[in-house]
Amino acid sequence: MVSEKRGAPHFEAAVRDVDAVLAARGVDRALVVGWSYGAVVGAHWAGRNPDRAIGAVLVDGAAPYDWLDDAMEQRIRKLFRRIGWLTPLLRPTGLTPRMTAEEQADSNIELGKLSRERELGPVLDGITVPVRYVLASGTSFGSKGDEQEKIRAGLDPIFERNPNIRLGAKVASNHGAILKKDFRAIAESVREVAALERGGR
Repeated sequence: MVSEKRGAPHFEAAVRDVDAVLAARGVDRALVVGWSYGAVVGAHWAGRNPDRAIGAVLVDGAAPYDWLDDAMEQRIRKLFRRIGWLTPLLRPTGLTPRMTAEEQADSNIELGKLSRERELGPVLDGITVPVRYVLASGTSFGSKGDEQEKIRAGLDPIFERNPNIRLGAKVASNHGAILKKDFRAIAESVREVAALERGGR
């Protein structure tokens, strides 16, 4: 599973890391699962490697929507500066990534740029392998009101345009809790995509 839990944000390096992990494990073809930032990585990898990708399960991420503007960028930087003292204390629990507050802010800003409709929309439109989304219903850390639901709604046109991409499940948990609370829904989508491979799609 690819996530945003480790290292500074360098998107192309993250996509290459998928290949490096597969090569190290001797895996020729893979079903990739990615959460949040990792969902964007998984979408790009699956789109670029249709012969090697069995498919992808993208968890509450990789939704094409223009949510990043100058005001949002400043809000992100302010938020991570404010909690910067706390993240090293939480690091041993695994609840925070091994990144500085500035690196976390940069990662979230990079995610906003990668998720713009003009950037991510064509990537998703071009995917030719099965993809299932598992989406949360609640908020994300630092989000306000219905911001997250507006972002998730950016997937509706993708579901209509690309028959390979479908909603696997919409679950009750929020962005941060989805892996822990709704792992069964994620596993079910993994099984569905794997079954399509066995059945010759």
